Amino acid sequence: MVAYVIIPGIDGSDEGHWQSRWEQAWGDAAVRIAPASWNRPELRDWVAAVQAAYDVAVARDGGVDGRVALVAHSLGCWAAAEWLARARPR
Repeated sequence: MVAYVIIPGIDGSDEGHWQSRWEQAWGDAAVRIAPASWNRPELRDWVAAVQAAYDVAVARDGGVDGRVALVAHSLGCWAAAEWLARARPR
């Protein structure tokens, strides 16, 4: 099983957005980031939010074998790329 980290762009994604629909379909296998700076992004905050969501995903059954997929969109792609460069997960 794969765990998913959902990384939307500025202001998150509303319930009709493809990321939100996928998140709902994946249920407990999906974890959405929760930065404090949704509408005025701060890179450090977003990278920390990706790390926190990744930690939750790894702790769930889907992440036990290290299979975590990042599902990023818009500004979330920058946060994901920066997190990958810093964290260097397996």
